[in-house]
Amino acid sequence: MPEYTRIKLTDMTPFHLGKGRDYYDFSSPDLQSDTLTSALAALRAERGKSEYLESFLQSFALSSAFPYYGNHYFLPKMCARLNVTVKGRTDAEYRKRLKKIKYIEEKLWLTLASTSDIVEVDENQIQGKFLLDAPIEQFTQPIKSSVMQRVKVPRADEAQSEPFFFEWNYVYKDTEHHKEGGLYCLLQADSHVTDEVVSLFGDLGKSGIGSDKSVGGGCFSIETEQMELTSISDANSTVVLSMYIPTEDEIKGMPLQKSQYEIVRRGGFMAGSTEERFRHLHKRSVYMFACGSVFPITTPLTGKVVNLVPSWNDPDMHPVYRGGRPFCVTIKKN
Repeated sequence: MPEYTRIKLTDMTPFHLGKGRDYYDFSSPDLQSDTLTSALAALRAERGKSEYLESFLQSFALSSAFPYYGNHYFLPKMCARLNVTVKGRTDAEYRKRLKKIKYIEEKLWLTLASTSDIVEVDENQIQGKFLLDAPIEQFTQPIKSSVMQRVKVPRADEAQSEPFFFEWNYVYKDTEHHKEGGLYCLLQADSHVTDEVVSLFGDLGKSGIGSDKSVGGGCFSIETEQMELTSISDANSTVVLSMYIPTEDEIKGMPLQKSQYEIVRRGGFMAGSTEERFRHLHKRSVYMFACGSVFPITTPLTGKVVNLVPSWNDPDMHPVYRGGRPFCVTIKKN
């Protein structure tokens, strides 16, 4: 069985993840793998290890961050059709609710990944965008959002303050019943690389992720544990649990006509630069396969790391790497 390290982001403070827009009243709830690997690379450079960053990013596979609630861990719904029926309901009655599902509890996800048969679930297992392995008495969304009004302090050349709205993502925590919500990701790497990545995650938790780190946004502690995902002997497809940039050879040999995938554009500012004067610059953009994309192949995928450094005439300009190595799991599908 493939063994991975689960990295839990615990005690997480409210966080805001930009959507590539110039306003703050929308925050993405999704913390993607390329955001995490870029942040880890920036911290590694701050530690004085700016050399060989590209090979460092190719030395491990990191999934995107997924929600958990207590002992309930969720994985993303695959782009492929969800082979699920609801007990006692017709297709027309539950179709719209199933379309809204974004995350599936780990045990049920593995069941769906290992069979092409239809799986019947209870109606109470559908909780908004979450599909549970079994009904529970009370389920709380692990991540919630709230929009608050703030005021931009005027600069010397501005006449007055300007109000704006800002959306925070909050993780659920119930100290009385010892239940906590949050995010986790999966790491696959050799032991010495794992130690360095976990150490960098510790530093990242202190500095924060996303916007408004200066006021404590996106800070967290970490917990790690080993976990296994059951190998599927008759697997015929691969799902990526991360963002993915294929190599030229991979894209040529990939049967995209039979694949189910989503392509997203990724870019943003050089906010993680060690040079403050570069942090306002936009990186070049790149298109990536989204988390949950399914390809009808079982050969290992390696992906690649790309340099998105902007065109800027400055001798101190440094590479800006975007990690595109995929975190892959083989599955069985129709």
